Amino acid sequence: MIFNFQSIKVLVVGDLMIDNYIMGSSSRLSPEAPVPVIRPISNYSIAGGAANVAMNMSSLGAQVSCAGVIGDDSWGEKLLSILNKKGIDITYIDKIRSFKTTVKQRIYSNDKQIARIDNEEILEQKCSFMDKKFNNYDVIILSDYNKGVLTTNWFQRPESATVFLDPKKSFINFNQCDIITPNLNELKQLSGNNIISEEDIKESCKIILKKYNLKYIIAKRGDEGITIIGNNDYVKHLKAKFVETPDVTGAGDTVISSISLAFAVTNDIEKSAEFAINASALAVSKPGTATVTIDEINNYINANG
Repeated sequence: MIFNFQSIKVLVVGDLMIDNYIMGSSSRLSPEAPVPVIRPISNYSIAGGAANVAMNMSSLGAQVSCAGVIGDDSWGEKLLSILNKKGIDITYIDKIRSFKTTVKQRIYSNDKQIARIDNEEILEQKCSFMDKKFNNYDVIILSDYNKGVLTTNWFQRPESATVFLDPKKSFINFNQCDIITPNLNELKQLSGNNIISEEDIKESCKIILKKYNLKYIIAKRGDEGITIIGNNDYVKHLKAKFVETPDVTGAGDTVISSISLAFAVTNDIEKSAEFAINASALAVSKPGTATVTIDEINNYINANG
């Protein structure tokens, strides 16, 4: 099946970040401490957090809007510029003077990451977009990184959209969602169960499905693939595609972006998950936080089956 998402209207709501990469080389240790002395070679920034989800959706061809918070600072302006260049609607992004844009800086030496510096704050105030109704969207993605945008119960699901959530434990409004995409650690936190066996995954998902009246849970299992749990004892496991040297940075963003768009077109969770498996395999074959295009995925599916 050849997918096309150009008619799909998407809203991504969540914690916006910017990922900054400092790439360098080193040939000696510092005399001050046993750490390498880095000679910078390049420095670049890409969208992170919920902003990376929006970038993924846009690369897949959808019409994308983004809602979240940035600080009144140079990092925030850089992030807006990145989103603007991708054609993403930034109408619902609030700029707050008393808030700092979340920045994650990764320092590399000789192609190996040696340090990460996180500059972040937890949002503790209401934002203007929280009063909006968000009608006229086909898909809404709630991208929670536990930074404050989604830790209160302001979000109310519009009737027109299917709502997907990439959850953290802090999110309290699960009953406003249709489908959630936890990894196994998040599934453990949400259910309160230890996750050791296949049966543990199924039982934990059933608890959450019933508690919050969800349609499906997509359990992300890394190189083991995806397990879908639905109502009426529906269970389907899809194996991951083999990638020789995967870079899993941002892989979860690729999964929720691709599976939500495919579901908007097909209303078939299994076909949507198969599409997401192919999209994530392609994404992790690229270095860093990578986005993939719809043409790349369609070509990958044709070549790999």
